Amino acid sequence: MTAVVTAGEQTALYVTSIIILLGTLTAFVVQYVRSRRRGGGGRGPDAGAGDS
Repeated sequence: MTAVVTAGEQTALYVTSIIILLGTLTAFVVQYVRSRRRGGGGRGPDAGAGDS
């Protein structure tokens, strides 16, 4: 069985994949920056570790 994908469908799949990947990456970056900027606040044994 061979799946026939038209150019329009291929473009739509490509764009959708890029949007999902960018959204996921953005979410990870935002969470990372927020956790760094907050300074830990005493949460966890290594809160504030690595700050220069």
